Amino acid sequence: MNKLTFLVLGSNGTLGSNIVKYLKKKKIKFKTVARKNSNYNIDLKKFKKLEKLLLKNKFDIVINCAAIIDIDKCEKSPKSTDFINCKLPKYLSNISKKFLFKLVHISTDHVYAGKFGILNTETSKIKSCNNYSRQKIKAEQSIKNNKNCLILRVNFTSNNKNSFVDQIIKSLKRKKKIYLFSDMYTSTLDVNTCAKYIVDLSLMHSKGVYNIGSKDMVSKKEFAIRMSKFLKKKIIYETCSNEVLKTKRGKNLGLNIDKLEKKLNIKVINTNKVITNLAKSYK
Repeated sequence: MNKLTFLVLGSNGTLGSNIVKYLKKKKIKFKTVARKNSNYNIDLKKFKKLEKLLLKNKFDIVINCAAIIDIDKCEKSPKSTDFINCKLPKYLSNISKKFLFKLVHISTDHVYAGKFGILNTETSKIKSCNNYSRQKIKAEQSIKNNKNCLILRVNFTSNNKNSFVDQIIKSLKRKKKIYLFSDMYTSTLDVNTCAKYIVDLSLMHSKGVYNIGSKDMVSKKEFAIRMSKFLKKKIIYETCSNEVLKTKRGKNLGLNIDKLEKKLNIKVINTNKVITNLAKSYK
């Protein structure tokens, strides 16, 4: 058993809960923090309670999965969402120096301002196109000088209710039309694989910025079509642009994962394998 002890913040969320599952599978010691149904039920806006917890317990690695990822909500209520998305990471970075733990911060591919057909590397240009991406960039900037921090720019999906995959599956089952973006490209992982890569990177004493995504990138439209073919179901769709969305989003968010592969000495899975993993879970 690995002797390191993890603390997972936001452990009830999609990513946090899958990280917990992987830690259990690997028999790694950990504790969880969330508003309820966790080892420590704490409102993460209460910094003093969180600091008291960190003072009383020795944690080697703190993974911050806590975030407000509702892009429309971030656009509508930037002041309320800024606290968790910006102030919490900054606080954790500062206090990590006091309690000597490694901070693993979950960021997003939405920070990139990529060009069509080009995968974004960790040194590619970043630019905010909405409040969500602005908050994530601001959070990264507040912790990037902490040499014991790991910043992970991720893209993942799951079968959870209202996820993109859930929308595809509902469309296939009900034989109803789904609108698919042909101009939004991502390197999406299934959440189980994403959680595995996050924990494995954390255990490797990694520092700095890493992309975590699939080996390739495809449009949202192509992803849905491939999934329908894998499930052997006819998909009824209409092609559209992501410009129809209420809040502006980036279009070229593909991730270059060479740095991840080299660090973990692995071959990262591609989109077809991601779809296979998600479809198996669905079945």
